[in-house]
Amino acid sequence: MKGYLTVFLALTLSVMTGFILLLAGMAVKNAGKVRLECAVDTGMNAVLAEFHTELFERYGLLYVDASYLEKAPAISNVEGRLKYYVDANTTQLPEQRNAPWGSPAVEQVRILSFETAAADQGASMRSQAVCYAEDLELCGDERDAFGQMEEIRALEAEDPMGEWMSVMATLAGMELPCIQNEKGEWEEVPLSNPADWVFGLVGSSILYLTRVDGAYLNPARVSLQEYISHRGMENSTASGRVYREEKELFLSYLFDRMGYFENGRDGSLLDCQLEYLAYGGDSDLENMEAVAKTLLKWRFADNASRARADGDLRSQAAAAAQELLVVALKAEFSEPVVESILYACAFLESIADVESILAGGSVPLRKSGHTMSVSHVLNGNLYRGGDGGGWSYRQYLAAMVLLAGEEELNLRAMDIMEMDLRYQDGNRNFAMDWCLERLEARVTARSGRDRYEIWRKYGYY
Repeated sequence: MKGYLTVFLALTLSVMTGFILLLAGMAVKNAGKVRLECAVDTGMNAVLAEFHTELFERYGLLYVDASYLEKAPAISNVEGRLKYYVDANTTQLPEQRNAPWGSPAVEQVRILSFETAAADQGASMRSQAVCYAEDLELCGDERDAFGQMEEIRALEAEDPMGEWMSVMATLAGMELPCIQNEKGEWEEVPLSNPADWVFGLVGSSILYLTRVDGAYLNPARVSLQEYISHRGMENSTASGRVYREEKELFLSYLFDRMGYFENGRDGSLLDCQLEYLAYGGDSDLENMEAVAKTLLKWRFADNASRARADGDLRSQAAAAAQELLVVALKAEFSEPVVESILYACAFLESIADVESILAGGSVPLRKSGHTMSVSHVLNGNLYRGGDGGGWSYRQYLAAMVLLAGEEELNLRAMDIMEMDLRYQDGNRNFAMDWCLERLEARVTARSGRDRYEIWRKYGYY
């Protein structure tokens, strides 16, 4: 009986010992996996903690720069940083005192997929910007433009300059009357249209006519081929997430974070950054010229409609036309001359309006009255308008920014961000399409005969 008991206990102890060793082995294996998971989680958080501080401080955006300031941008740079952090919590642990038994050794770190600021043509950047504006409750008078975009598009569709040119072309094509001179010879009577000198200003620089101070214009000319909207964007694939696009918040963000005429930001390659968003020229001068031309077009459209509808102003123009010998000799000249004078009056007032806006004044989008007078056309002098209330330069500029397409606006905004960041030391390789917001990684490691694979997907949003 004692022999049977001894054999039974021996067999039982053998089974129990094997079972205990199996449990111990599984525990060691699972402990290694848990340690690796913790190390990978720590590593992913550490990589995201290395966000680009200058981009965050200047634009409030959270992204990891894959160039790491000095290198050529590449996903291998990010893999190297992640491996460094995972190694620090796995492979390097056995070298330390009281290190855990069975620590896994990292074999490979791969970034399987990632999402950048350029995802969906810059929708990622825009989404973060909207969140930033919402958190800070940004809201300025630039948002007034949203309520008047129908009027803006109506002004944009009008072509008073083309109409004026047509009137002047009609006059140029009309046959002038002839009279006999003292020698008995027949000669043409000159038209002597008082609107001619004003029409001659049409090809002049609007910035010159409105006496804009060039000190507010950065003389730099940028090479647009170096920036994301022109060089050929990379890494624009999106993961299918829904991005925030609120136009009002994004517009307020742009006016808060970027500079514009007479309100530039320090450390910028271009001072007129919002003007660049609207027109995309390679210099402040080119963009401001485009802004001034648009202002003149809108103001001319409004002023021309008022001038032609004003009976008193038309009477003044008709009286001036009747003083011309050509009109006295050939009545069909009267109406086109009157029209040309009315357009000239509107053009002069439009120049005064643009000068007032660029000088910090305000002018209504649609005026209820005007200060036009035929005397300015007859006397041959420009006149200066005053502040009549209405829209400021910010509001007119906001309308121009809104006329740009959303994708084009996103790309130009990222152009400005690249310009600003590269302007700073140590950021020569900065690129928005290599700024990571989300990344999915796979880490493989080995501990003895055990092999582990861990997948993680981390991001800021």
